[in-house]
Amino acid sequence: MPSIPPLFLLKKGSLLAACLLAVCLFAACSDDNAAKDSKFLQVPEKKALTKEEDSVNRRVESVLNEGSQSKEGQEEAPRASKAHPPNSGKEPMLMLDKNKLPLGEVVHHSDKLDYYECKGIVAPWFLELVVAEMNYFNELSELHFVDPKTCIVTAGTEKSLTPGRISIQLYENSKQFDRCIRSEECPIFRTVNFVPNKNALYRSYFLSDISRKLIQHHCVTDTGKWHRDQTCYTVD
Repeated sequence: MPSIPPLFLLKKGSLLAACLLAVCLFAACSDDNAAKDSKFLQVPEKKALTKEEDSVNRRVESVLNEGSQSKEGQEEAPRASKAHPPNSGKEPMLMLDKNKLPLGEVVHHSDKLDYYECKGIVAPWFLELVVAEMNYFNELSELHFVDPKTCIVTAGTEKSLTPGRISIQLYENSKQFDRCIRSEECPIFRTVNFVPNKNALYRSYFLSDISRKLIQHHCVTDTGKWHRDQTCYTVD
């Protein structure tokens, strides 16, 4: 399986120094703060993997590195492995203005977050990739798939614990979308943050289900390498 001046031209394999400076402004805080800000359970301490868990890790990493259609991919998440997302495109991944904010109209506002529609801000090819990766992790965690139509971009306000941070939130349907955004009730929550690392941009996934006391982190590098139970802020 496995842009961002006024319009940042972020394309896979061509991340420039300007990209890192821009992204650093909104990716400085850790996913742990994101969990705290959303009132989720604290991330448990990382434990040593058992032989079986390590085997699963290696198989899933093989999927993300070599393609979801591999034998390992079909065994781990047979439904999600049917996706064929692109890993690059002609459009910039994200469209941000000169102030490093989403280039679009605010559709909803809260004290801590401004919300924007993904359409016009997130490139279609990049949204397809992010949704496919999120659904792969959903299937591994036995969570329902998200719908690319219920996608929102958020920017932290001055009252946020992470002012200026840009994230993509994904939901299963419009009902869950409205409940989380307008009622601020998110028993199941999935988001992805973008973390600069050296000359690349990593994708840091966060999934939670309060009813199951489930909290998971996954980091996917620009080359598709998968790091389970880690945020991209801790990956070397």
